[in-house]
Amino acid sequence: MATTTADQTIDERSTPFGRQAFPRFLFSVPWWLLLVLLAGIALIGLVRSDEDYSRTFNYVRDGIGVTLLVTGVAYPIALVIGLLVGAIRAYPPKPGSGTLGFVISLLRLAVYQLATLYVSVVRGLPMIVNLLIVGFVIVPAAREFLSTNLGIAIPQRIFLETGIVALAVAYGAFLSETFRAGIQSIEKGQLEAARSLGMTFRQVMMLIVLPQAVRRILPPLGNDFIAMIKDSSLVAFLAVQDVTYLARQWASNQFQFVEAYFILAMIYLTLTITGSLLVRWIESWLAIPER
Repeated sequence: MATTTADQTIDERSTPFGRQAFPRFLFSVPWWLLLVLLAGIALIGLVRSDEDYSRTFNYVRDGIGVTLLVTGVAYPIALVIGLLVGAIRAYPPKPGSGTLGFVISLLRLAVYQLATLYVSVVRGLPMIVNLLIVGFVIVPAAREFLSTNLGIAIPQRIFLETGIVALAVAYGAFLSETFRAGIQSIEKGQLEAARSLGMTFRQVMMLIVLPQAVRRILPPLGNDFIAMIKDSSLVAFLAVQDVTYLARQWASNQFQFVEAYFILAMIYLTLTITGSLLVRWIESWLAIPER
């Protein structure tokens, strides 16, 4: 006659084989990653054995470097824009005392309102609309202004630079809200204690606020980096010959839609998963160990 011990869990008693029926590694193995790896291995096999896949990959792979270049340059620029705008919006201006204080507070108010207008407009428009406006409206207007008033000639066909600027300006607004939330999450007591010790506002920001804020907002910053890798495909609408542009061109010219878009999907999966693992490593490296 079988007996049930007191230390057995309900899950163990509900199965005839107990806990041994479900090995622990089944729940710890990233099966989704294994499936992606299998798809990648299958793609490599197709590229090596199938002529259509091989020709498609050889045509599309030239755009991988452009995609990495666009993301690698646009993201740091967006970080700088986001940090500046986020810091401005984190501390709304207040009326100053005296004539000089009043003038300074008016200037701060104007800068704050301009920063808020920039964030509201960019966040309120679809990403593709932002890219089209920057690429086909703002950049040409800036080019004409520099050429007419300052005598600085800028080439007409600078698609890559235009795509980088458009993506950086668009993502700068999104990152600014992340920085603003991180800065405002720092306790005011720390700021008051630092100011009481005679630290300037710049010292407080650089030595106390930003180091803590960056640790707290690192996960959303990493998510935005992964999102930028994917949204970099939109620069194809600005005639930037990235991997998406080349895949669309090959598919429409050769009518090999399955080959082109399967290769395109695996390229972006490789980039985003690698980026996610890199962000996760940075998070663990910067994490404060528990005492």
